[in-house]
Amino acid sequence: MKKKILILIGILFLIIIIVFLILLIPSIKNKNYKNNMLDNIYKNTSLENIDYINKDNNYYIIKIENKVIVLDLNYEEVYTKELVRESNLSLVYKRNNLYYEEKIVEKEKITYNYYSTDEDLLVFSSLVGGH
Repeated sequence: MKKKILILIGILFLIIIIVFLILLIPSIKNKNYKNNMLDNIYKNTSLENIDYINKDNNYYIIKIENKVIVLDLNYEEVYTKELVRESNLSLVYKRNNLYYEEKIVEKEKITYNYYSTDEDLLVFSSLVGGH
């Protein structure tokens, strides 16, 4: 009887550890990805004090104070802009311009809304899937 209880406790402990690792590993990998991206930017450019970084397609979008710089994969500057307004949305570089991207997931479709960085104005939308 005692042996069965110990085995049951061991199995429960193992399940808890597995669930914890499943939740923890993606978070660690994401942090490592961001840190590696930052290290590469610091090594290959003269930029310092980066507040925000995002890699979108073939571009790095970097925010330093109120200025946004877009670099290509060769770390060459492609676009620069002073930010007029802040947002919690991700910055993306599309159509040779800078936008805030909002992703709306519904049952059978995903809608991407792109807003101007100057005003709270919807510039264009993109629908993926659905009818």
